Amino acid sequence: MKYILIKSLYCLLISITVFAAGISAETADLQYRYAEQLFESGGYQAARLAYKRLLFYDTNTEFRDIADYRIAQSYYYQSATTHAEALFREFSTKHPNSPLRFQSHLMLGQLHFDAGAYSLARTTLFGLLHTTNAPEVVEAAHYLRGWCYIHTTDWNKAISELRQAGTSQTGGHRGKKARELADILLEETPLPTKSPQVADWLSTVVPGSGQFYAGKIREGLLAAALNGTFIYLAVDAIRERRYVDCVGISLIGWRFYWGNRTDARRFATEYNTHHEQALIETLNRQTEVSVP
Repeated sequence: MKYILIKSLYCLLISITVFAAGISAETADLQYRYAEQLFESGGYQAARLAYKRLLFYDTNTEFRDIADYRIAQSYYYQSATTHAEALFREFSTKHPNSPLRFQSHLMLGQLHFDAGAYSLARTTLFGLLHTTNAPEVVEAAHYLRGWCYIHTTDWNKAISELRQAGTSQTGGHRGKKARELADILLEETPLPTKSPQVADWLSTVVPGSGQFYAGKIREGLLAAALNGTFIYLAVDAIRERRYVDCVGISLIGWRFYWGNRTDARRFATEYNTHHEQALIETLNRQTEVSVP
C-alpha cells in the first residue's frame, strides 16, 4: 500500500511538471504509461486520477477510449458499481468506433451477474453476441452466460453455453475452464431430486411418509408418532362419547397434521437445493468466474 502511495505521489508530481509546460504527444504517452502502471499495480483510485488528468489536459489524446474504459474499470474493482455501470453504458456513445465498446458491453453483463440478476445478464450478453464476432469477447460472453445458467440450475443450457465458449480458437485460460466445467456438468447431471408435490401427497395420506421420502427419517418418525397419537386420542374420545374432547383434540391435532404436510414439502425442496448448491460449490472450486 505504501509502495502504491509513493508511486501515486510521484506520478502526480511528474504530471504537474510536464503539463505546466504544455502537453505533447510524448508527454501524453508518458502520462498514459504512468496511469497504466498504477492500474496494473492495483492503485485504482490513483490510476483513475491519472487517467482523468490525461483527459483533462489533452481532450484529443489517442488514449481517450482506453482512459475512459480504465476509469470505469477502476470503479468496478473498487465495488463502486453504480458509477461503473453508468460509465460502461455511455462508453459506446462516446466511443462508437472503439473496439473496447464490446468489452464495455461485456462488463455490463458482468455487473448484472455480480448482482445476481442472471436473467438480465443473459439478455445483455445475448445482445452482445449479436453485435460482435471478436473471438475473445464471444468466448467470454458464452462463458458468463454458462455461469448464469449454472446459478439458475438450468444445467443443459449451461453445458451448451460452456461448450460454445470451449470451442473458441483463442486458446485462452477461460476456454479450457469452460470445457472442464461442461464435462463436470455432463457427468454430474441430472441431479437426484425429490418432488415436493409427491412428498406433500404422501404425508397427506400417511403422516410422516413424505418425510421418509425426502430422506428425513427422524422427522418422519416424529410426525408419524405425533399424528398417530392425536388420531388415537380422537377415536378414543368418539368411542367414549366425549365429543367436546374430540373437537379439542382434533383442532390441536389438525395443526400437527398440516405442519406434517408443510414440513414434507420443505424437506423435499431442501433436498433438491442441497444437491444443487453442492454442485455449484464443486464448480466454483474447480474454477472462479473470470472478470472480462
